[in-house]
Amino acid sequence: MNASKYLSDAGWKDVSAKSNVKDNGLLKTLAELRRLGEDKYDQTLNTLSETVKLADQLKKDRKTAPAAGKYLDEMLAAADNEIRVVTKAKAAAEKSAKAKAHGAQNRQAMEDGGNARSSEVLGTKLKPLLRQVARGQTLHALVSKSGQRVAFVLSRKPIPPASRKMLVERLGGGGIKHYAGLCRLEDGATTFVLNAEVAGLSKLLKQAVLEQTGVRLHNVACRAEDGDVA
Repeated sequence: MNASKYLSDAGWKDVSAKSNVKDNGLLKTLAELRRLGEDKYDQTLNTLSETVKLADQLKKDRKTAPAAGKYLDEMLAAADNEIRVVTKAKAAAEKSAKAKAHGAQNRQAMEDGGNARSSEVLGTKLKPLLRQVARGQTLHALVSKSGQRVAFVLSRKPIPPASRKMLVERLGGGGIKHYAGLCRLEDGATTFVLNAEVAGLSKLLKQAVLEQTGVRLHNVACRAEDGDVA
């Protein structure tokens, strides 16, 4: 605590000794005040209040020498000022803590909202899109593959690169490759026409459709833009 010199236990010890003042616990209180950390706002305020009370008692004592009384006046003024300083610092710290807590809550809410949105985009919102494909519409598709696991997303509009993050999170990271393309009905099969040929991807996509939507499609195919069904 960076308080006034008049709140120093060493200073009061010297003055009280020279003036033959019988200490009433003020010295101990000042020593405690010195040991308190700057962030111990409540303890500091309580100790300052005790300092004011004890200093005021000694000042009113007729046995207290004038020199000591003058020193106590300075001590009381310093204590009052320090109470204002610490009170202001406490308010600022509490405001900062609330702001951080609020920021953390907002980040969590955004994360929860993002997770919820991701769950919908990669799950429930795929069902009506698959039905549109079954009725002959062509949709944009993005397929991600990690080992033998696949995840996909469909959209009526071109799929932005940011959507890859959702797929990566679903697959749990790792060495993931992304394949963009279209999804449409070909020869009665829900077919993913991608920008690269991936052997065995049809079976993995069929499993991904089941895992993400709960829908069991019997005919799922995959082929490169200018290639055969894989």
